Amino acid sequence: MQKVLDSVQNWSNANRIKLNAKKTRDMWICFEKSIPQPPNLYIGDVMIERVNSFKLLGVSCQSNTKWNSQIKEITRMGNRRLCHLRQCRKAHLPTEVGLATYCTKIRPLLEYAAPVWGGLPHYLVNDLERVQRRSLRVIGLPVDTLPRLVREEIS
Repeated sequence: MQKVLDSVQNWSNANRIKLNAKKTRDMWICFEKSIPQPPNLYIGDVMIERVNSFKLLGVSCQSNTKWNSQIKEITRMGNRRLCHLRQCRKAHLPTEVGLATYCTKIRPLLEYAAPVWGGLPHYLVNDLERVQRRSLRVIGLPVDTLPRLVREEIS
C-alpha cells in the first residue's frame, strides 16, 4: 500500500498538485473480530491517521461495515426536523402543507444515499420507519398513507 501512496505522491509532484496528508485518513475494513495491525502509511514524512469511522459526503462509514452510526444520525436529525411539522399543525394549515413540508424537509434526509446503506437489518429499518410514522401522526394522517403516497408518486 505504501508503494501506491508513493507513486500517487510522485504523480502529484510531477503535476504540481499538493497532497494534504493532514486531511487524509486510513481505514481498514476487516470482518474478523481481532483486527490485524497493518503498517502505518506515510505521505512524505507525515503519518496518515488511522480511523475506525469517517464521514464521506455526509455518509458515516465504519470499518466493521455496519451502518449504526449513519442511521442514528439520520433519525436524530429527522426527529429534530419534526418541529417544522409541529409549526404547520399549530398554525392550523391544511394537511397538504404538512405533507409538502414532510416531503421537502424530512423525507430527503431519510432517503439520502439510501442505495449505499440500503441493505439494513430490520432493527435499523424500524428506526427509520419510526421517524416516518411519527411525521405522519404530527401531520394528522393515518400511518398507512405513506405507501399510497409512494405509489401515487411513482405513477
